[in-house]
Parts: sequence; C-alpha cells; structure tokens
Amino acid sequence: MRANAPRIDPADLDPVREFRACPIGLHSPALEAMLNILRAGTMGGKYCIICLEPHRKWALGRLSGIRGVPPEVVPAVEYDDLEEAEWDVFRRRWEAETRTRLPPEFDAPLRETPTNRAGESR
Repeated sequence: MRANAPRIDPADLDPVREFRACPIGLHSPALEAMLNILRAGTMGGKYCIICLEPHRKWALGRLSGIRGVPPEVVPAVEYDDLEEAEWDVFRRRWEAETRTRLPPEFDAPLRETPTNRAGESR
C-alpha cells in the first residue's frame, strides 16, 4: 500500500464479484475506482499478463518498474483463457494492495468449461 493514497476496503467485495463475473468490458464506478487503485503507484513488481501466442496463450509476468526493461515471466504460470488471466492478475494485485486473502468463494475457476476469446467452448 502507498502512503496517503486511496485505499481498498477489504470488506467491500461487490466490486470484486463484479470483476470476476465480467473481467473485460465496462465496469461500475466502484469497480473503476478499485481498478484505478490497483493500476496506480509503483510499477516494479506488479503482476501483468504477457502474450505468448496471440489469442491463444498468455503467461503471468511481473513488471520491472524500469522503462525499457521488459517484464519477467513468472515460471510455470500460463493461461489459455484471457479472462482467467485477467482474473488471476486482478486477484494477485488486490491481495497485494489490501494485504488480505480473498475469501474461499473466489478460489474456483471462472467457469467449468474454459472458452477461447470468441466464447466457443473447448
């Protein structure tokens, strides 16, 4: 957390539920405010998504915080669903910002059957 910066209330889980239900697209003002907090501040060490294969495969990365220095890939964390990748980065940033683990209701995968970006079941 950053000194004198807006804070996320770990007890306010409605924006988290909203993001989990729809990680990509338009969001409510409350969720937008939360995302602004998660995206602000020091970039070094923040989680990000790295595209390995366009529209098919992504990896978890960590930003260097230094302009021109590429992010580092986190070993053994890859995704074949962009929404799952977005959710994982959101969850990791939320937990780092609040220093609180999300409740178990958020542990399950986003969906039982993964889908590709076009929404087709695999």
